Amino acid sequence: MAKSVLTRKNGNNRNASQYDESREIEKLAYQYFVERGYQNGNDQEDWYRAESIVKSRRS
Repeated sequence: MAKSVLTRKNGNNRNASQYDESREIEKLAYQYFVERGYQNGNDQEDWYRAESIVKSRRS
């Protein structure tokens, strides 16, 4: 989080935006994991699904 704050102060919103996007993907992928009852083995599927959704929201 410190990197995000520093890049915003320096006016480089691209790095901060990428960080924010990754955090959003991470949270959504974790939500899928929780909804599945904490069953392991689908982490990549969860990540790609979340990534697709987050990127479609931002376009």
